[in-house]
Amino acid sequence: MKQIIVLSSVHPWNDSRIYHKEVQTLLDTGYQVDYYAIEGVHDVTLQHPHLTVTLLPRRNLAARFLTWCYFLREIKRKQPDAVHLHDPELLCLVPRIKKMTRAKIVFDMHEDFPSALKSKRIKGISMPDWCIKNIARYEKKRLTQVDAILFAEEYYKEHYLDIATKKEDVLNYPFLKEELDVSSKFELTTLVYAGAIHEIRGFKEMLEVARILKQRGHIFQLLIIGQVPEHLWEWSADFLEKNNMVHYVKLTGRMDLETLNQYYEKSDIGLALLHPEPNYLKSLPTKLFEYMSFGLPYVASDFPLWRKLMEDSGSGVPVDVRDVSKVADAIEILLNEQETYVKCMENGREAHVSQFNWQYEAKKLLQAYELLFERI
Repeated sequence: MKQIIVLSSVHPWNDSRIYHKEVQTLLDTGYQVDYYAIEGVHDVTLQHPHLTVTLLPRRNLAARFLTWCYFLREIKRKQPDAVHLHDPELLCLVPRIKKMTRAKIVFDMHEDFPSALKSKRIKGISMPDWCIKNIARYEKKRLTQVDAILFAEEYYKEHYLDIATKKEDVLNYPFLKEELDVSSKFELTTLVYAGAIHEIRGFKEMLEVARILKQRGHIFQLLIIGQVPEHLWEWSADFLEKNNMVHYVKLTGRMDLETLNQYYEKSDIGLALLHPEPNYLKSLPTKLFEYMSFGLPYVASDFPLWRKLMEDSGSGVPVDVRDVSKVADAIEILLNEQETYVKCMENGREAHVSQFNWQYEAKKLLQAYELLFERI
């Protein structure tokens, strides 16, 4: 039985892509998986004879070298057949891994890292271009040393055409959901967003849209699912109190996948009001495909790639997130025009079942591993 060590120094252990999709797919195929990731608020639920899960403390970047050293000790001790890395920072371990083991190294690219750095702020200051370029060069150098790269988005590989490493798109589609329970909706009309929470991911716009809908006389609730940063928590508490919206907006915190799916099933409309940042313009957020899988019509940012998906699938409404009044108008269309709502729901479901689901992506993941092990 082939042994695979799966490592993340930043993701919580129950990350949807890593744990629920990839780790469980590998287990179901007969691999031994030793999984190391960050502890969370939920206990490990999957019990499997070929799985070990090691939970690690969350550390800031300055202290994460302790986690990296621990990973290296475990790899040296266990001598696995493959090491599957999930964070750009772990690429610094590649030379050491190659010296201490004959394991195949897989790097799983969750985001366009150099583009993501352009949106990041350190104490309010943007990272300089020269620094981003140096990081991008270092990333590319290390990627030439791994045995396979998995891309969560198709366009990522455009930046690495000059690298001969084996590449495969393993897209982050949701599990195939063949049937819906449309009888289990919340009593109140429910708008939902789930994911990372930040200004550039439309947090303030969502609350402003909720204020406008309330002013227009709609009775509803907005569920925002995810960890709210402290500065946004304070801002939102003041905003909701000032606008008498405490009973309209619920900030639920993080949820495990099973609970999140229950909330999706009971909701009515999905939101994805991200800003036009470089890392978002070329990538399709997983949440759009999650909305489709649960038959949720959605309102999403009018980026060219996103608009094409919405037009091709007929599953959502593109909006300019800078005009919150127009965003509220789009939501009202879905609330008031039953025929439009049903058409978006049915189109999204059809696209999910026929194309946008994990079943096909799981096969590509397994084929990538089969090719790796054929070369051992």
